[in-house]
Amino acid sequence: MISDGGDGGGSEAGASRAGTELTLLAQTIAAGQVTALRHAVAAAAGTAGLAGVALDDFVLAVHELVANVVRHGGGSGELRLRREGDLLTCEITDDGPGLGDVRVALPAPNEVGHRGLWLARQLTDGLEIRADGRGTTVRVSARLATPAGPGR
Repeated sequence: MISDGGDGGGSEAGASRAGTELTLLAQTIAAGQVTALRHAVAAAAGTAGLAGVALDDFVLAVHELVANVVRHGGGSGELRLRREGDLLTCEITDDGPGLGDVRVALPAPNEVGHRGLWLARQLTDGLEIRADGRGTTVRVSARLATPAGPGR
């Protein structure tokens, strides 16, 4: 597992509670759903309290990870957006071949692509990667300005 400061803690939208954790969004990732999924993540993260540049950065990071699932991770997967206190996490899983030993670094300027994980790390408060022969799970996190209170 690669962890870079992360604090990380379906097929239907909506919110459900599991302990103090609140699931804001659970969606299947598929090539034809990438744009709709990006809008759903933006709406849910905004409702959770992420705003401005932090919201834009988080949504872009998640979009890059979703694009990786479609391009490199077997074409489909699952996305779960959760909130626990002042931490927003998005976990993306796929059933692809796995990453092997991946280095999250900015590629050479003349190399096309291969910036998704690096961007996700730069644009969020934490990035964690777990990969094995059965797929990959990537989790990004962002700190919210105010923790969730009762009834939120």
